[in-house]
Amino acid sequence: MRPSAQTMRTRVSILAIIGTTMALSPNVAPAQDSAAAQSEPEEAAPQAAVSANDIVVTGTRLGSNFSAPTPVTSISAERLDALGINNAGEALNQLPSFRASSGPAAQTNQGGNIGARLLDLRGLDPQRTLVLVDGKRFVPSTTQGSVDTNLIPSSLLRTVDVVTGGASAAYGSDAVAGVVNFVLDRRKEGLDGEFSAGISQRGDDGNVFASLSGGTSLTDRIHVIGAVEYEKLAGMGDCTTRSWCNSQTLILGNTPGAGGLPANLIIGGVNTSTMAPGGLINRSYDAAGQVIGTTATDPLRGTKFLADGTPGQFQYGELVGPLFMLGGEGQGRNGFISALQLKVPLERVSSYGALTAELSDDVTLTADVSYGRVKGTVNGAIFRDFNGSLMGRITRDNPFIPEAVADVMDANGVDSFVLGKAAFDLGPGRATSTTETYRGVLGLEARLSDTWTASAFYQYGRTNFTQRATNLVNLANLRKATDAVESGGQIVCRVNADSSTANDDPACVPFNPFGEGQYSQAAAGYITGDGLQRTVNEQHVAGVDLRGDVFELPAGAVTVAVGAEYRRDTVDGTADAISAANGFYSLNGSALKGGVTVKEVFGEVAVPLLRESAVGYALDLNGAVRRTNYSTTGSVTTWKAGVVYEPIDGIRLRGTRSRDIRAPNIFELFGPQTRRSIGLSDPLNGGLQTNPFVVTGSNADLSVEKADSWTLGAVITPRAGFLQRMRLSVDYYSIKVAGAIGALGAQTLVNRCAQGATSFCSQITRDADNQIVEVRDVILNSNALKTSGFDIEMQYRQPLGSLGDLNAQLIANITQELTTVDSLGAVDRAGQTGVRTGTIPGVPDYVLDGVVTWTKGKFQLTGHGRYIPSGIYWTNFIGPDQEGYSPTLPNSVDNNKVPARFYLDLTARLNIDTGNGQTFQLFATMNNVLDRDPPAIPGPSGGTNQILFDPVGRAFKVGARFHFGG
Repeated sequence: MRPSAQTMRTRVSILAIIGTTMALSPNVAPAQDSAAAQSEPEEAAPQAAVSANDIVVTGTRLGSNFSAPTPVTSISAERLDALGINNAGEALNQLPSFRASSGPAAQTNQGGNIGARLLDLRGLDPQRTLVLVDGKRFVPSTTQGSVDTNLIPSSLLRTVDVVTGGASAAYGSDAVAGVVNFVLDRRKEGLDGEFSAGISQRGDDGNVFASLSGGTSLTDRIHVIGAVEYEKLAGMGDCTTRSWCNSQTLILGNTPGAGGLPANLIIGGVNTSTMAPGGLINRSYDAAGQVIGTTATDPLRGTKFLADGTPGQFQYGELVGPLFMLGGEGQGRNGFISALQLKVPLERVSSYGALTAELSDDVTLTADVSYGRVKGTVNGAIFRDFNGSLMGRITRDNPFIPEAVADVMDANGVDSFVLGKAAFDLGPGRATSTTETYRGVLGLEARLSDTWTASAFYQYGRTNFTQRATNLVNLANLRKATDAVESGGQIVCRVNADSSTANDDPACVPFNPFGEGQYSQAAAGYITGDGLQRTVNEQHVAGVDLRGDVFELPAGAVTVAVGAEYRRDTVDGTADAISAANGFYSLNGSALKGGVTVKEVFGEVAVPLLRESAVGYALDLNGAVRRTNYSTTGSVTTWKAGVVYEPIDGIRLRGTRSRDIRAPNIFELFGPQTRRSIGLSDPLNGGLQTNPFVVTGSNADLSVEKADSWTLGAVITPRAGFLQRMRLSVDYYSIKVAGAIGALGAQTLVNRCAQGATSFCSQITRDADNQIVEVRDVILNSNALKTSGFDIEMQYRQPLGSLGDLNAQLIANITQELTTVDSLGAVDRAGQTGVRTGTIPGVPDYVLDGVVTWTKGKFQLTGHGRYIPSGIYWTNFIGPDQEGYSPTLPNSVDNNKVPARFYLDLTARLNIDTGNGQTFQLFATMNNVLDRDPPAIPGPSGGTNQILFDPVGRAFKVGARFHFGG
């Protein structure tokens, strides 16, 4: 039959989308599903020659969450539509089993893959969550070796399957916490589009999204699909734009027990005590370098400099410490938080095209190409020097010293002083990162007989990462420029006026640190510079497999799959010379180069033992084994055993036991090391607050981590009565990781060293005064990780007659423990909902996530509720309501509680059917309907744990969707 004009227009539009995808994806080889994706029974094989109705499934590929031996939570495209979400990564990070640890609201002052949405299953870090697309490993896109889900278009998704048990035997390394498989609608028909825009109630966090996706059959044997998406997020301003952040709630140090107060106070109104935007003199020294007087009698301490450079008296508050004080001056200009964006601006483009061609009745060719680009911008930290370690002491012969201050120096024998400065006048450094990912897969699947199939594939992926940073303070140049003298009637840098010519720097321009903006543009140009990092990651994967039935048992066929896979990952990166030496104050890039080759063989078997017998309705066994050789760390074996038992129809018991591994990836072995400044407490100096540099990044001496995982669960699907519309699953999980790879956090390293873990002390550098100047928080095999808990999922559908229908889903996670074990013992972060800078985040004791949709005719209303219970701020602190509390302890705190939060979102949809194959949907979403502020607690961006709690407040989004044909 001849296609209609509408159908022809739809096909032309779909082909245009696919053509756009191809144009955006140069030099990419298409391919097919990986061998790992097909190492399961034939009944769930990936879509290929077998049947147009076959789909890619996850875990054991034996069914949905209610029939699989390994727990699987499936999130459909309908959930994204119902909640007004257009990014699958954002939707997944709402699920209780994930620890929300990255995204546009979590970037703070770090560079790298800005705004990346990573998946952190079980709170075991994104590196232990393997991300697949249709059962195929996706190319790494971040410096941690994980996948930025921004790069995967959501408009082609059928479901996203989350396997919450270990799956290394089936899929290979990185599946310690589980697998997230993005399952595409490879038989999509028609053309779909969406446009939406939103903004917060306070006029920021603007967002725009547009997508086109579609599919069509070119012939009876060839089907194509394609999608193009565009999203732009405007981001949010700095800490002053929200009252909960502008309250400047920080950790204020106190002499333990002084005034009956504990050693740490979490309190609002905290300002800096040793820094001011125009400069603040903290201590005076004589010609011998000795301190003059005490803090109370120092002739210059407390002298600040106004914007025009004239001296004035600094207004101290209470509980004055080396970094902070309560009250005093400086509200809204705290250099630790004021310039940090609460949410970074982000722009992404993602596209995908796929072809399925039946070359014959028994042979199918598949080809996929994709291209994604994510661009984000972030502010670095405001330059801060609270003790003269960066600028150096200001000496009496510095000609920029105001005359009134010089007179006091002369009268009191002051030869030099320490100037504390938070350089708001210079402004923060600014980094823009662009991540481009190209990926193609090409494969063949052949039916060898009625029960046997074979497949082969090749996959190529490439990620180009570029970070351009501007206005970065060059530490070496700053020190030279600040040390100015007068020579020949002119102000010059001392290095060009002393007796030595070896240290001369003709480019040096003297810098006036007193006041704000009192320096020349030439001086600003000399002490600041631009940074650049370029990194290319390439991945080649090839594999073959053979699967089918080996013999029949009374309960069914025994099915096996065997195969082999080869993978080669390489990385090659360059950085500017100053960044490579960590010479900028913040946002340093790094050069890196390395490669890893992986060779694997695997096998899997499914054995049906019982069907409708006297001792049970069904009993199935499943096992898998994989032998892997890494060019960097040698060979390792992983395995899995699973069982599903149905004592009666409608009650299913399931369990798995697995040995999983994660080899250090190429970025962890050869990736960048970056350097930035953060605030810490030093327990070896009575909890003294300090502001050292922290070096984070790779470690070439890492070894393989090994994990033992258990999952045990039950699924109830009643067959009669009103409960037959209910589906309930409850699963227990336990994962123990030995030799866990990861960074411990700078504050954790400092604390554990002080507590006696001497192996960590070598990572801490102190100066002659025993002050911390640098902490190396590089990736280590940090002994062990343990986590356990329960996953609960319930679905229920209730017809309401003339009033419509209700569809409800509740997903919950209960975390019993999330423990890091080192040489001193264990630290359990379950129940920790705060996050302190330089520490490892925790997870709530439990999280409840519920969705209820009411459908009445063409109208749908969806309510989404998320409850986060009260927790503790930090596991190292002890508050008054905790056992062992005493205000004299160095880790005592006035309040270690974080209050609970409940968030409610509403989405209304109106469906319009024109009756000629064209449908439209109008929708409006209100997020955080109750306008709940997050808890005001110290966090990496100053005001809260703003990836767990919503930093935006009430926000609105409106949009439209359409479907033509199909």
